[in-house]
Amino acid sequence: MWIRIKAFVVWLLAKIVLATLRLRVSGLDNVEAAGSGGRPVLYAFWHGRQLALLRANPAPRLTVMTSLSRDGEMQTGVMRRFGLEVVRGSSSRGGLAGMLALSRCLSDGSSVGMAVDGPRGPAFVAKPGIVALARRSGAAIVPLTAGFRRRLQLKRAWDRFNIPMPFTRSLVVFGKPIRVQSQAKPAEMEKTAAMLTEALRELTEDADRAVRARVDAGEGAG
Repeated sequence: MWIRIKAFVVWLLAKIVLATLRLRVSGLDNVEAAGSGGRPVLYAFWHGRQLALLRANPAPRLTVMTSLSRDGEMQTGVMRRFGLEVVRGSSSRGGLAGMLALSRCLSDGSSVGMAVDGPRGPAFVAKPGIVALARRSGAAIVPLTAGFRRRLQLKRAWDRFNIPMPFTRSLVVFGKPIRVQSQAKPAEMEKTAAMLTEALRELTEDADRAVRARVDAGEGAG
């Protein structure tokens, strides 16, 4: 019961903050290219930048993965209140079962969102799980991030989680799709994970720079 109450409170506070954001979105043409023909998409983002993405979700169906911990149970309640489907698991516990479940979701037509440096870091380094999913499913990976002009950053947290301040200027950026060949070898998959890491770092730097400079979202990175 306590976890349900906590999930409701977190969802309500997040919903209120998100509703106040002066949010703009850039790069939706990249989403259209990745999902042409109604294909599902793999959305990749940093763990500490995911909050604002809940308001910029372009997918008719989106599945995310939460951990098997008690915190993960709370997160599951929050995500479901935002209308997302949830799979439980992580790279540390229930990883294989979770990845197989996500693969089935993609086969069923649901897009998938993954914090690619979670659940315990290192921060800002993409793990190979999403690359393996892309190889197995044929879905394109779309990196995305959020930048905020004013924010609270939890510097003691491993992911330096960003909480946007109410009414702040915000920008969500969808990057260019990354595709993985079905016959890709391990070395090629490692290279793709490194490419994704670099793409997310550049997108995040550009998004932060754009909101600080007060440029229009359409002029941001994309």
